[in-house]
Amino acid sequence: MNNPDDLLNYLEWDVRNWSVALDFWLAKSTKRLSDCRVLEIGSNRGGLSLWLASQGAQVVHSDYNELKDEAVRRHQAGGVSHLIEYQTIDARDIPYTDHFDVIVFKSVLGAVGDGDREAQKKAISEMHKALKPGGELFFAENTVASPIHMYLRRKMIKWGNWWRYVTIDEMKEFLAPFSQTDLRTIGFAGTLGRTEGQRNLLALTDKILFEHIVPDRWKYIIAGVARK
Repeated sequence: MNNPDDLLNYLEWDVRNWSVALDFWLAKSTKRLSDCRVLEIGSNRGGLSLWLASQGAQVVHSDYNELKDEAVRRHQAGGVSHLIEYQTIDARDIPYTDHFDVIVFKSVLGAVGDGDREAQKKAISEMHKALKPGGELFFAENTVASPIHMYLRRKMIKWGNWWRYVTIDEMKEFLAPFSQTDLRTIGFAGTLGRTEGQRNLLALTDKILFEHIVPDRWKYIIAGVARK
């Protein structure tokens, strides 16, 4: 079982719901991460790179923007900096072909190409290209979700008007080049909390109640493992 403090370090926000994706990836993957060379797209402050390296993976931490010192400090504090290298990579133009065993991203597509649908599709195509045959894409992305979510994002989130949230059908379309895909939708109420404590409590109601009664299209996370 994951330590809550570790999960907060890996995921930073709404960890109870987003951590479902970590377990889903490991359950559906055919890979042993300790044997893998992994590329993380949109690494930002380095939480997922820390998680991957903690599993023993050799990780390329990449981002469209400049490397954040916080990411390096986090990796050094976690004792895994020897397993991580740093690169600046645009998801729409990944400079690798048939190279990685696993590629990972979380909450990235909405900002690709300043929220352009074709840029999002291109990014997934580039990830497919960069994977070895039989390689796997692990992802967890924000979806359009319910009318309540859409309204609150516009009113309360500074990037809510330009971030392009994907639909489930769009993700299926983007993933069409892959030979096999396992998908899971997660979360309804958790994201509505104003503090992490509130989000944890609301995520518990997701697990107990909303997971079973809310349609998939209203859940705000789509997670998956796609095999090349």
